[in-house]
Amino acid sequence: MASLTNIKLIIGISDDSKDDLLNLYISRAESFVKQYCNIEELNEVQSAIVEDMTVYLYRNNGIENISSESKGSLSETYRDLIPDHLIKALNSHKRMRYI
Repeated sequence: MASLTNIKLIIGISDDSKDDLLNLYISRAESFVKQYCNIEELNEVQSAIVEDMTVYLYRNNGIENISSESKGSLSETYRDLIPDHLIKALNSHKRMRYI
């Protein structure tokens, strides 16, 4: 399981004021990884990916995945929901689903 302590260390949070939000992001990231990889339990490497994903989600809270923005003639560029490097890391953990 992803570690709230590790995530707070990476982000630089020393108090408990953001724990509820971080736990929500951890839960969502764990669900995504389990569904994407077709697994029921996370191993150590997958938990580290969940931590990285949680940090990414936290840092992008409020900017709604905007990577660039212009004011004149309004131009916005959006990031993907999950960064490519995290998806690539998960691809080696995907399991086939048999029907």
